[in-house]
Amino acid sequence: MGSKKRGGAVDWTAGHPPAWAAVNAAGVSALTAAAGYLADAPMATGIGEGVVGAVASLAVSSARKYTRGHRIYRCAAWLAAGGWTSWALTVGPWSSPWPALTLAAGAILGWGANAAYAEWEAGAPERRRLAELAAQREQKRGEWEDRFARVCGVTGCSVDAVEPWEPDETGRSAGYTLEVSLPAGGTTVEELARHTDALRSDMRLPDGCTLEIVRGANHGTALVRVNDRNIFAEIIHYPDDLSPKSITDPITVGRHKDGTKAQGSLRFHSGLLIGQPEGGKTNLLNIINAELARCVDVLIWHIDITGAGITLPWLRAWAVDGTAPRPVVDWSASTVDEALAMLKVAAEIIAMRKASYQHLMFEEDDDKIPVSPDIPEIIIIADEAAELPQSVQDGIGAVNNTGRAAGVRTMSCALRATRDMVSASQKEMTRWRIGMRVSDASEYQHLFSDYRAVDVKDAPVPGSGFMEWNGSSPRPFLGYRIKPGRIREISNVVADRRPKLDEVSLRIDSAKLYEERWIRTLPKLFRGTPLAPAAAHIMDQSPTVTLSSAEKGPATAAGGNEETGGIDMDALFPMQIPDDIKDSPSAAPPPSIPAQEKREEPQGNGSDPEFQRLIDDSMMWDPNLLASAQPQPPEQPRPTLAPAPAEDRESVTDPAQRCALELLAATRTEGLAPGVLHEKLRAQGFGTSRQTVHEWLARWVTRGWVGKVRREGGKPAYMLAEHADAAPGERIA
Repeated sequence: MGSKKRGGAVDWTAGHPPAWAAVNAAGVSALTAAAGYLADAPMATGIGEGVVGAVASLAVSSARKYTRGHRIYRCAAWLAAGGWTSWALTVGPWSSPWPALTLAAGAILGWGANAAYAEWEAGAPERRRLAELAAQREQKRGEWEDRFARVCGVTGCSVDAVEPWEPDETGRSAGYTLEVSLPAGGTTVEELARHTDALRSDMRLPDGCTLEIVRGANHGTALVRVNDRNIFAEIIHYPDDLSPKSITDPITVGRHKDGTKAQGSLRFHSGLLIGQPEGGKTNLLNIINAELARCVDVLIWHIDITGAGITLPWLRAWAVDGTAPRPVVDWSASTVDEALAMLKVAAEIIAMRKASYQHLMFEEDDDKIPVSPDIPEIIIIADEAAELPQSVQDGIGAVNNTGRAAGVRTMSCALRATRDMVSASQKEMTRWRIGMRVSDASEYQHLFSDYRAVDVKDAPVPGSGFMEWNGSSPRPFLGYRIKPGRIREISNVVADRRPKLDEVSLRIDSAKLYEERWIRTLPKLFRGTPLAPAAAHIMDQSPTVTLSSAEKGPATAAGGNEETGGIDMDALFPMQIPDDIKDSPSAAPPPSIPAQEKREEPQGNGSDPEFQRLIDDSMMWDPNLLASAQPQPPEQPRPTLAPAPAEDRESVTDPAQRCALELLAATRTEGLAPGVLHEKLRAQGFGTSRQTVHEWLARWVTRGWVGKVRREGGKPAYMLAEHADAAPGERIA
C-alpha cells in the first residue's frame, strides 16, 4: 500500500500519508492473526508485532522529519493493531464475526481520527505565526510604553494594539501601526508628535524610514505609524498582473512608505503631474498609460508637441513590430494643429454625449454617463503642458470644465509647479495631484493644498515624490519602474481589449477628423522608420481632411494666426479670454492686418480649405456647454451670391441628392444643420455618409444652389439660396 508505478516499475519509496498507518496495521494484523492461529503461535506474537511495527514506524517518521503528532499517531496505530492480534490469537480470528468486525471498525476509526488530526495540524503554521505575532506585540507594547516615558516624558501611555502592515510584492512588511491610549490629565497627540525626531533617533531607524504620529479614533487616542524598512531604497517593478480592469477602479502607480498602494482616479477628476528632468515624470506617465491600457473602457489620447515621446513606445508593437493587432493609444497629437483638432473633437463629443445619452442617464438614475466598453471614457494626457500655445491650454481647460459628466478627463504634465507653468485655475480643476522630486521645496507650496505636510527628505530618490488625492494630505510614494521591453509586452497583451469610440460620439460633425487621425499623424510620428503592414497600409491612403502646419508660416484662414495654424479659436472655444492673453503677440493677428479684414481674406497656402470648412461649419455647441460663453463680434457682410436658376438644381438625378434638396426646400428659412440633414436622409432609407453630405453642401454653396446662415450661438444652417437672404441670422455664403 502506498506504492506507485514509476516508469513501469513499482516505486516502494513513495510516501505514505498518516491515514495509511491504520490500513497497514490492520492488514498486517489480519495476516499475522491468521498465520499465528494456524501455527498455534503464543499470544505474545501479537504484542511483538505491535512493538516492532511501532518502532519501525517511529524510525521512518523521524528520518523523514514528520511532525511529533504524526509520529505518535503511527506508533499508536501499530500498538492497537498488536493488541487486536493477541486477542484474535486467543479466541480465533474466524471463530465468530467479532474479530473481523472489530478489526474493520478499528481501521475506520483510525482513518477518521487521522482526518481530524490532519485538519488540526494544517492550521499549526498559522497558530505558530499568530503566537509569534502575539509575542512580538507584547514585546513592542512594553518597549513603546517605556519609550514614551523615557523620550517624551509622558507616563501612563497604554499601547492597546500593534498591527503589522500588509506585505508588499516581496512578501515583506514595511512597518507597523501602534494604537496608543493617552493618559488622563490632558495629554494631547500634538505633545507626542513634537518628539517624532527624538523617537526615530531612539529607535535607530534606518535612513529613509519615517515615524508619523496622528490622531486616532478620538482626541485621547494616537496612531503611531512606524516605517522600519526603507522601500524607497528598492526598485519596485510594474506588477505582472495584466488582467482587465475598469476606469472605475483605482489607478495604482506605486507604493507609499507603509507599503500600501499609491492610487488615484481619473474617472471623474482630472490629474496634474509635475516633475523636473530625471525626477521620474516620464516613467510615471508610462505607468499611468499601462494602467489605462488595462482598462477595457478607456480610450487614451496624447498631446505631446515636443516629439511624442509619451506615445511612441506604446505604438511600436502595432506600428513597427506588427505584433499587436491594434494601437494602445487611440490618438496622438504631436503638432499644435493636431492638438487643436483633437480638442475640437473632444468638445463636440462632450456636447453630443450630453444630449444623446439623456435616456441612459435616466435609466441608470445618474447625472453622469455610465462608461463601459461600449461607451468608453476618454482620457487626454498632455505632456509639457506649459509649452503648449495658449489656444491649446484654453481647449484643455474647456474639457476640464465641461467633460466630467460626459466621461472626458485630462492628465496635464509640467516640469515645474510654478505659476508660469501651472495656473491657479488648472490646479483648482484637478483632484489628483502628483509632485515628483524637485530641487526647490517651494514648488510644493504652489501644487499642494496642505504643503506643510511635505518634507522633501521623504522623497530622496528618482521616481519618488508626493501624491495628493481628493483633498487628502500629500503622502510620499515611490513609483513603479517600467522599461521599454515591458511596455511592448503590455501592448501585445492588452491590444485585443482596446475599445472603440461609441456610435453616438461618431455622429459629431468633425467625425472625419477623428476617423482619419492615423493617416495624418503616422507620417509625422515615424519618419524614416519601416512600418508594419497594417500601419503602412494606412499611410498609403490620402486624407480628405488635412491640417495646416504652423511651421509653414502664418496662416491666412479666417480668424487664423501663426499660433493656431489657421484655426479660429474664438469659434472653437467661445470663452471669456483675459485681455492680457487676447492682446498678446502670440494670440493676436499681425497688426498690419485688421482682424475683421483678416476674416474676409481667401484661404491662403497655410491652411487647408476642407479643414477650415469643418471648423467653421460643423460646430454643435450646447448653449450650456461653457458657462462663460460670449457672442462673437458680427462679421462684415459679404456680397451674396445670386441664386442659380431652378433648372440647374432640377438637373440632379441622384435620388439621395434629390431628397436632400427637397428636405432643404421644405424647411424654407429655417434651414438644416449638416448633421440633421444626414439623419433625415438616413430616416428616408439612404445610407449616405456624413462626409458625403458635407461634400454635397460645399459643392451646392459654390454653385449658388444653397446658402449658409449662421444662427445665434454660432451654429450654421443650410437652405436653398432663394430663402437664405430672408432667413434670420447672418448670411455667410
